[in-house]
Amino acid sequence: MTRYHELTDFLFSLNRLKELKTDLFAPLDLAEKLGHPEKKFPSVHIAGTNGKGTVALKLAAVLQENGYRVGLFTSPHLHTYRERIQINGVMISEDDVVSGLEKILPLAKDPKFFEITTLLAFHYFAREEVDIAIIEAGLGGRLDATNIIDPILSIITSIAIDHASILGGTLDAIAKEKGGIIKNNTPVVLGESAARQPILDIADKKNAPVILSKEGSLNIARKALKYLPFDTEITDSLMQCPPCRFEKRGDMLLDVAHNPAAFTRLFEKIKKEYQGKKVHVLLGMAKDKDVEGSLEVIEKYADHIALLPSNHPRLLPQESFRVGTPMTLDEALAYAKKEKALPVVTGSFYIMDQIVTFRQAHYATGGGASANISSISF
Repeated sequence: MTRYHELTDFLFSLNRLKELKTDLFAPLDLAEKLGHPEKKFPSVHIAGTNGKGTVALKLAAVLQENGYRVGLFTSPHLHTYRERIQINGVMISEDDVVSGLEKILPLAKDPKFFEITTLLAFHYFAREEVDIAIIEAGLGGRLDATNIIDPILSIITSIAIDHASILGGTLDAIAKEKGGIIKNNTPVVLGESAARQPILDIADKKNAPVILSKEGSLNIARKALKYLPFDTEITDSLMQCPPCRFEKRGDMLLDVAHNPAAFTRLFEKIKKEYQGKKVHVLLGMAKDKDVEGSLEVIEKYADHIALLPSNHPRLLPQESFRVGTPMTLDEALAYAKKEKALPVVTGSFYIMDQIVTFRQAHYATGGGASANISSISF
C-alpha cells in the first residue's frame, strides 16, 4: 500500500457523521498552526442547498480561460479523493496530498475528515500561489469548516429542505445556517429561493450588498462574474457542468439530485427534453436525506423505480424504501430497454462511481458477460 493510500484510508476511517458543530475552533486552530493559509489568496465562498458545485465549476472555468490561476475546492468526490482539490482543472497530486497531510494531521487534536481536507486545500492553494480560489461549503455554512475564509464575494445558490435533522426543518432555519457565510461589507449573490428574510436580515446587519439573481446555476454564475474584481470575458466555459448533473452517458441519464427540490427540477427538465418517453428511475439514497419527500416527487414522474443494491455505509438498504423493486444494475437497464424507457440513475453521489465504472467495462466488452454486471453492487 502506498503512503497516499495509507493516509487517505486513515481519513476515510475517521468519524464522518454529519453533525452541526457549535463553533469553528478546530479549523481556526489548525489554520493558525499552519500560518493561516486561507488568508494568502482571494476567494469566493459558495453555499446553498442545490447548485453550489455547478456554480463553483462554472466560475473556476471562466476565470481559468481568462488567464487566471484558479483553485477549486468542492465535495464530495465521485471517483477519487483528489477531485476535491484542483488548480486550473488539474487535481492535486498524490505526492502533494501526502506532503500536506503529513504536515496537517499531527497538528490536529481531534481530526475530522472534512476539516482536514479543507485545510489541505487551503494549504495547497497558498503554496501554489493561486490568483483566486472558489470554495464550496460542505454542509450548511455558518459552522462549516470552509467558513474561516474572508471571501471577496459570497454566493448562496438556493434554499430547500435538506439535512433537516442538522440544519433545521424549516426553510428559514436552513436559510439562517446558509446565511452564516455572509461577511461584513462583502457582496452576496442570492439565487431567487435564497432571498429569504433571515438571509436578508444577516446581510443588512453586516452591511453586505445583496445582488439578486434569477434561479439557475448559469444565471447565478453569470451574475457573480460581474461582481468579481477581475477582468473577465464570458466564455463558453460558462456552460460547463460537473459530472453527473443531467449527464447523458450512453443510454443512461446520470444526475446526483438527492432532495425533493432537486428531483422536481430534474424531472421537469426530463419532461421537456424527453416528451412522451417512459422514465425508469434507478435509485440509491443516503440515510440522512429526506427519502419520503423525495419518493413523493419521484412517484409523480417515474413509470418504474428500481432500487439499486449498495454496500456503501451511507446508503439506505433496498428494503428500507416503501416503494420500488430491488434490482441489480443490469436487471434495471435490461428492463428499461425492454420497455423503451429512459433509465435515470439518481439519488446520491455515492452510487455514481460504480455506475460509471460499470458502463466503461460494459462498453469495453461489447456488453458481454465479461463485464461482470450481475455482481455489481453499490
